[in-house]
Amino acid sequence: MGSHPNCRGGQAKIFDECSDQIDLFYTAKKRADTEGKVLLVSYGAEWCIWCHVFDAYVRGGVENFTYTYGDEGADERWTETLHERAEYDISKHAYTLAKFVSESFVIVHIDYEHSPNGDDVLSQSGAWENYTENIPFIYTVDRNGNFAAALNHDDAEVRRDTDDWYRGYDRLKLLNQLEGMRSAALP
Repeated sequence: MGSHPNCRGGQAKIFDECSDQIDLFYTAKKRADTEGKVLLVSYGAEWCIWCHVFDAYVRGGVENFTYTYGDEGADERWTETLHERAEYDISKHAYTLAKFVSESFVIVHIDYEHSPNGDDVLSQSGAWENYTENIPFIYTVDRNGNFAAALNHDDAEVRRDTDDWYRGYDRLKLLNQLEGMRSAALP
């Protein structure tokens, strides 16, 4: 989605940093209802590398990932290309994950930092009491727009904290969690 070029210098790639986040949430909710899908909320910020990592994975990215990220509250951003290492056929699992996500969810990126009403989305959807104050906070809502389930990042993340670090997800674990989150949101 990203922001309009006039919004904070047009730097945003996935978060709309200027629009009313309540409007974005309900527009996405209406689309999910129309398409018979579940709304998946990614509550975060443009500078958050894990927000970009999650977005790249659910859209089918593999092997080389170029992320632009920064520090919380700072306007300066950096771009790096990171290289994935995997012990299994990542392209097969990437396709399976992306297909499931595109067939099951409408994703809305809710900015908590710069735009109006980001926190209000958590309040109105009943997600606030489940929010751990870490971003991205990924969760689903049911047909009434109420919190259903949250992603457990610790279970699905793959980390290497070395000079050649990469932050990514185990696609099979991520898929398993997203399947459960979808089920929790359905009647």
